[in-house]
Amino acid sequence: DAMRLDESSIREAAVKRTGLHDFGDPAYEEGFSRVVASADRDANLHPLGRFMTRGIIANFLAQRLWLVEERKREPDLFARPLHPPLVITGPARSGTTFLHNLLAADEAHRALPMWQLMRPFPAWEGDGEDPRRTEMKRSMRFRGPLLPDIDAKHYMEADSLEECILPLGLTFKSLIFPTLIPVAGYMEWYLAQEDHRQKYREYRWLLNVFQAEQPALRLTLKAPDHLLGLEGLVAAMPEAMIVQTHRDPVPCVSSACSLIYTYHQAMTTELDGRRMSVVALRLYEPCFRRTRAFRDAHPGRVYDVAFEELVTDPLGVVLGIYDHFNLPWSPVTEATLRAS
Repeated sequence: DAMRLDESSIREAAVKRTGLHDFGDPAYEEGFSRVVASADRDANLHPLGRFMTRGIIANFLAQRLWLVEERKREPDLFARPLHPPLVITGPARSGTTFLHNLLAADEAHRALPMWQLMRPFPAWEGDGEDPRRTEMKRSMRFRGPLLPDIDAKHYMEADSLEECILPLGLTFKSLIFPTLIPVAGYMEWYLAQEDHRQKYREYRWLLNVFQAEQPALRLTLKAPDHLLGLEGLVAAMPEAMIVQTHRDPVPCVSSACSLIYTYHQAMTTELDGRRMSVVALRLYEPCFRRTRAFRDAHPGRVYDVAFEELVTDPLGVVLGIYDHFNLPWSPVTEATLRAS
């Protein structure tokens, strides 16, 4: 049944899609169970919403199967050092997307498009367009009428540079689920999670895969979600260069709720706007608390960017980042950024 939301049938769908059976470390299981149960019981999904939700969850489960298989097939790939990645984080709607696009304009950097982040696997080695990109473009056409004002809030197309909450879906500890689906029960569980070590071990494996495609380039990444797990992130990737954006939380919360409302209204005819707003607001307290604790434990580990400065002097902000991390700067880089 294409609208069933239960663990066993979704597992079967992922196994059938991939031909694989090993889901790897069982740390993902509780998150998987929680998001399925929350989607089925408290999301008030209409039939199309159930169909889309099942597809989202099954896709991430299939991606997990492929990642585990890739680690068996090419273990040496996952032992390689990472070219130190740039990792942008900050509260949702605090300028992370703008800064990400600026840093991605450098030809020495590589940011990843939505189609690849949503479906890291299976890799395509044939001629012509990657089937994953073709499928994402088809999916975006399908979703367009359901999200009529999304581009005014967060422009998206298959080739848009997107954030790490997408591939982190395969860990089942990711804000991608409560962003796209009104799974308040899952969100409350997720915000209570303190241990993100396995999540970021698997994140590093994903970065190994992405880096192997273009080893000379520096991965440039971003996700507000990282604020909740910086300890796990640096434990898995001590070479990561972390940049955090800062903005008055009032417009951040208002803008984030508006964006989430747009996604959720496409999934249900009974959207509880008050509950959605309360759950979204709850995200900010653990983000600020954990970030502060991380900074106390790791002074100087994070480079800070103020939203106001980013808006008024973007080139100066980028220059500050390059100087702080001793990144190579050239007239070509500056010309590229001025043109972007």
